[in-house]
Amino acid sequence: MEKIRLGVLGAGHIVARVMADMHRLEQVRITAIAARELGRAQEAAAGYGIPHAYGSYLELARSPEVDLVYIATPHSFHAEQAMLMMRHGKHVICEKPMAINHHEVQRMIDCARENGVFLMEAMWTRFLPCVEELVRLIRGGVIGEVRNIFGEFSWVCERPDPRDRLFDPALAGGALLDLGVYPLMLSMQLLGSEPETVQSLCRKAETGVDMHTSVQMQYADGAVAQFFCGMDARGNDGMQIFGTKGHILLPDCWHPRTFTLCVKGQPEQLLTFDQGDEAYHGEFDHAAWCIRQGLTESPVMPLSESLAASRICTAIRHAHGIVYPGET
Repeated sequence: MEKIRLGVLGAGHIVARVMADMHRLEQVRITAIAARELGRAQEAAAGYGIPHAYGSYLELARSPEVDLVYIATPHSFHAEQAMLMMRHGKHVICEKPMAINHHEVQRMIDCARENGVFLMEAMWTRFLPCVEELVRLIRGGVIGEVRNIFGEFSWVCERPDPRDRLFDPALAGGALLDLGVYPLMLSMQLLGSEPETVQSLCRKAETGVDMHTSVQMQYADGAVAQFFCGMDARGNDGMQIFGTKGHILLPDCWHPRTFTLCVKGQPEQLLTFDQGDEAYHGEFDHAAWCIRQGLTESPVMPLSESLAASRICTAIRHAHGIVYPGET
């Protein structure tokens, strides 16, 4: 079986982490990488053993050596870069968040449909064996009906640097888009993508992005999801899922390898999954499978959920006066 050929757009920190896991790919081979400077692309290509290096993103879009492109640049560039690739017939897997707001996400979806190509947000946790089993058990009713979810993803930045991507409004910085999307996406996966009400509190950094955001969402059936994300408090990055028959404790919600199942009247069960620290390969092999099936979106990470999550995040930010450059 001929493998799907992957081109990487960007050569930053996230690419280094993803590449550490790419030797486990089964349906994909990496054929090209592009950066804004040819020298940087060539250096990355040599380091990762990638055959082709390009000094512009347009060259990657035009490359006959690439079927699928992974967008791995800062948030504010995702929409235009993804659409450039799709207009040249390339399938796209775009690093989270899909874009800085739901208007951009909708434009990306429209572009994918106009060009008949596959598009997916790279929410890698959805393809981890740990999360797959957790979702399967919950949907099977192991803890009954889910009534409440509480999560947090928070760390401490000792010396905030306004030049850092996380604190730069021009690069769509802030805790919500970088950290909060993890507990948000899992909550939506378990309770649904359309909460009836969304409430939030926010503390801003000096640059105007959110340093800390707390969110509460309530659904039509009364179920509640609560989470906070921040760069000002040290946490365990976990989630707790409470149902009518028991609860689940999930540590490290952004790269979980274990969870504890607690069902009333039964001994606690610790489930452990051998998946490595950086198990990124799953989302790429899934994208390749979708492309082979002729799908233009993923049944696991559908575009409707990416759009709904972006709509929620946009509303939260704008409610607190956080508007990135170029937004209206």
